[in-house]
Amino acid sequence: MPSIQLSSTRALAVLCAVAACATAHAGPPDGDLFGYKLGAPYAVGELTQQRTRVSPMVEMVIDKPDRAPEFKAVELLATPKSLTLLSVHGVADFPDEAQARAFAARQSAQIASAYGDKCPKSPSFMNDLVKLLCPGGLELSLSYYPPDASRVQHKVHLGLRLAPDSEAGRRLSRLAEQESTAPAVDVDSAQRGDKPKADTPAAKQSPQ
Repeated sequence: MPSIQLSSTRALAVLCAVAACATAHAGPPDGDLFGYKLGAPYAVGELTQQRTRVSPMVEMVIDKPDRAPEFKAVELLATPKSLTLLSVHGVADFPDEAQARAFAARQSAQIASAYGDKCPKSPSFMNDLVKLLCPGGLELSLSYYPPDASRVQHKVHLGLRLAPDSEAGRRLSRLAEQESTAPAVDVDSAQRGDKPKADTPAAKQSPQ
């Protein structure tokens, strides 16, 4: 009898631990990828490697892959002033197509196993290998990009964004448009690794 009670206690402890992990760790169905939350402000910090204004409405940030060790970098698109996150992409480079597609196959199997019950498959286009449509207009996609005139590496991207025609996606687009007329943050200082100026939104978000 004591052994049965002990086994039951252990089994209950394992179930509780699994439930706690599921609650504590958000994922793509919650708008989160690699610890980055879509619609939340990005905080400039030690992981920030580069910031570039790619259009009046969009700032691109490149981070070290702290929570995505299989990827070379994490590329983020954000609004120009508050740095509210619009999309998150893990980027991996490979010297040949076979390695890139093998990596993509592993990633595809992992995301299908982890999120397939909540995020059904959606039609894929262009470079997408797999696309899952999660609740709230969230799109989780795995893409392959062959070499082109500007690079020799084969790229694999695992990304999360809000569909442009979703309510949340339109809301973020309006925010980016509104911020595009505001003064730009100091891009050069972030690229040099200096701290942003004290009166910029990035400085206010950055941990002291």
